[in-house]
Amino acid sequence: MNLKIALVGYGRMGKSVEKVATARGHDIIAKIDPNLSTSIVNCPALVEAEVAVEFSTPETAPGNIQQLATKGIQTVSGTTGWYEALDKTTEAVEASGTGLIYAPNFSLGVHILMELVRVAGRMSHLVKGYETTIHESHHKYKLDTPSGTAISLADALLEQIPSKTRWVLGLRSVESDAETIHITSEREGENPGRHVIDLKSEHDDIEISHQAHSRDGFALGAVLATEWICGKVGVFTLNDMFAEKEA
Repeated sequence: MNLKIALVGYGRMGKSVEKVATARGHDIIAKIDPNLSTSIVNCPALVEAEVAVEFSTPETAPGNIQQLATKGIQTVSGTTGWYEALDKTTEAVEASGTGLIYAPNFSLGVHILMELVRVAGRMSHLVKGYETTIHESHHKYKLDTPSGTAISLADALLEQIPSKTRWVLGLRSVESDAETIHITSEREGENPGRHVIDLKSEHDDIEISHQAHSRDGFALGAVLATEWICGKVGVFTLNDMFAEKEA
């Protein structure tokens, strides 16, 4: 399979996607980024694109995805922090007859982490007595806090632990209640991403963690998603892609 790919956002992730995509035999036919003075509106090369990989900002992602849909281009979006606009974006994608796959994290390792956390949450609920916290740390350039992945991990735990009803950003304190999952965040240096889930009881501690070594792992997942989304109509998540591969 050889795809003609447009990159919407040519920052650190865009460059990593370019490296991985070309190594897998795909062609990058357009690079859209304000720093390159290019946009979806003024890029003639987009007419050749079969799929776009979108890593931009929370403010611009919904508009980018909707514009790409009107042009009939399949989209892979790894931008986080825009999901309050998901309903409107879904309407645009479905109306255009195109496909969108989005994820807060395209790392294949994080997908494995998510499955491990679901099992740990379910088992900890059965045996009782565990308090759960999440800590995430990223490079100083990351805009959203907490990370989309940390939120997804918390949501996965909430699904498995009925006694937990919400997550909040901040450290546990003496005023904290047993229904809350606390998330803490750190932004410094060049760390591509670390997530740590702690389950603590009076008898033992369980720690599940994922440390990214580079952005290439995220880029590989995004490129695999470009190969998967071609020919599909509708809005999908990484779970849909893996579910099909497991079937």
